[in-house]
Parts: sequence; C-alpha cells; structure tokens
Amino acid sequence: MVDFLFKQGDFEILADNVGALMPPAMNQLVKKCGCVSHQSFEVSTKTPEEFIGALIEMKHWSVLEHSWFTFQIKVKNKYKQRDLELELLQSNHLFCLDEVDQSIFISGNSRMFNEAYLRNKDSEIINNLMVYLSNYNSVLFPIKTIYWLPTNRYSLIFNPTFSNKSLILHHRAMTVLFNNVSRGFTHEDVRSRNGHNKVASYTQESTRYVNPMRKGGFKFILPYQEIDVTQKINLDTEEETIASFTSKIEKMYVALIALGLKAEEARQWLPIGIKSQIVQTFNFDEWRHWFFIRTQKAAHPEIRFVACNLLQEVQSRLPQIFDDFEIQVDKNNSNFTIYQGQESIELI
Repeated sequence: MVDFLFKQGDFEILADNVGALMPPAMNQLVKKCGCVSHQSFEVSTKTPEEFIGALIEMKHWSVLEHSWFTFQIKVKNKYKQRDLELELLQSNHLFCLDEVDQSIFISGNSRMFNEAYLRNKDSEIINNLMVYLSNYNSVLFPIKTIYWLPTNRYSLIFNPTFSNKSLILHHRAMTVLFNNVSRGFTHEDVRSRNGHNKVASYTQESTRYVNPMRKGGFKFILPYQEIDVTQKINLDTEEETIASFTSKIEKMYVALIALGLKAEEARQWLPIGIKSQIVQTFNFDEWRHWFFIRTQKAAHPEIRFVACNLLQEVQSRLPQIFDDFEIQVDKNNSNFTIYQGQESIELI
C-alpha cells in the first residue's frame, strides 16, 4: 500500500564541524554516510574500520569525501610560498587553499589527500602531510612505509583555529542528512556545486540496490501544496483516483521484480516522487551558496521548505556564519529568504 507523505521532508545535522571530530567519530560518520546508499546502517555488522577498509579495497572512494582535515603550513621563506601553493594545486586542484601572511591554509577530505599522494608521490609537502594524516587516522589514510622528509621550508599545524570569517567559510565543513525527500529533490540538490574553494560531496540512496518495497510499500512524496489523493482523474478509457493510479505503479514494480528483474532494472518505472534520502558534506562557503539558491522564492517548493527549516537551525547554532539571511513568510504561509549580506555570492 502506498504511503503518501506531505511536507514531511526533514534533516539531521550529523556534524556541524566535521574537522573537529576525533578519528573514531569521523570514521563512524563516514560509515553512516556510506550506508545511506544501500540503506544498510541498521543491519551492517562491520565496524567503521572494516566498512571503510572494504570501500577503499573496492575503490569506492566517494564516501571518503564525508571527512575533513585542515592544516596551516607556516612558510619560513616567503619567496618560496607560491612554489608550495603550486605544488599543492598540481597534486589536487580541488584543495581549499588560502594564503595569509606567511602561511598557507589547506583543507580537504580524505579522498583529496589520498589522490594527491597517488598523483604526486615525489612531492615533499604532500608526502609529509600524508605522514601526519596516516599516523593520525590510519583507517582513512591506509598508506604504509612513508616517512617524514626533513625540511627547513615550513612547519605544519594540524586543525588550526580561525578568527577570520573567510577562513572559517573555506576551512570548516558540515554534514547534513536529508530524510523523506523525493528523487526530484535529490536530482536538483546535486546540481548546486559552485566552484573555487567550495567543496560539495554527496551520497544518495540507491535505486539500483534498494527495493522501495522493503519496508512495507511505496512511500511517495506529494507536491508541497494541498492535493486530495482521492480526487478522480481521467485517463482516456478509465477513471482513476491519484491514489489508485499510484498504487498501480507500485503493483507494476512488484510484478517486474516477480518476473525476475533486478531492482536496478525495475527502477526504470519508478516515479520521481518516490521517497529518497541524501547526505551531503559541504564547507561553509558552499553551504552559503546552497542556502542562497535553495531558499529564494523561485526555488522548488519542496527544497525551499526543507532548506528554510535547516537554515533556521544553523542560524541558531552558527549565527556569525548565516545571520545575513532573513527568513520571511509569503501570502501562502511558505518560508523564503532575502539575502541581506554585503558580500557577493557567486552563481556558477
């Protein structure tokens, strides 16, 4: 039986400062994010260490993006600073980099640092960053037999503190899990990435491996406006209600599975309104961009509803980062925001 959900989209902030998590907590976060794909968190018997090890062995590195690490590289010779920056960017152009006085601030996730090392093993700075990270969290950085290369060019500070807002935006990350949202929500959601010094990583519930009937039937997200599912609709030769037609889609999916089709094949007939789940890890600069485009009046009603509720929560937790968004209510009693900030938010 189809379960219709109306305005039940919600969220869970899994970590509002991912980089501050100690290794066991960060490994647990990565496992929870990875289990979203197969909806396996409640049944997985693997420890976070075993789960992550299996992902790395299968080269499913995208889940490692739900981690975060930051260094301050204090450069002793200012004239060599640009050479170091170039070396870092050549190793992985996705790193978040900022230059302040005689320091380089670098942030990224486990995948970025691991891939940088694999691309540029001869780099002294990349080698030394990986030595530190593999000693700190050998689960997310399982690289063996590397040693610190003595240098007088720089010193490293792990997880530095920031007072500069722009540094906080670039070098602090938050992970949020969205529940009871439609596939339409997730399709739009993953298109919000914005570019330089903005990091956006996603893991979404899979329709290849997850049978939507596993928990008693379809869950269908209704449009975010009042609609009567018992309302009759004309379909050429017969009269249906919205509910009965949706129920037929559910029955067809079950029949296709019974014919021997796999979930990844039967999903071709799934509607875009089917319930889904998605988890995303952004640095704060990218979260600000996401709120800017997802809470405006022109945003899709479902995304705007959930995004405005999340914005209210993060404004209470982190007012210094998000207090320049003003939440208002339109004539239909729906929330939207007006951006009051002075700085520009690029749209790419």
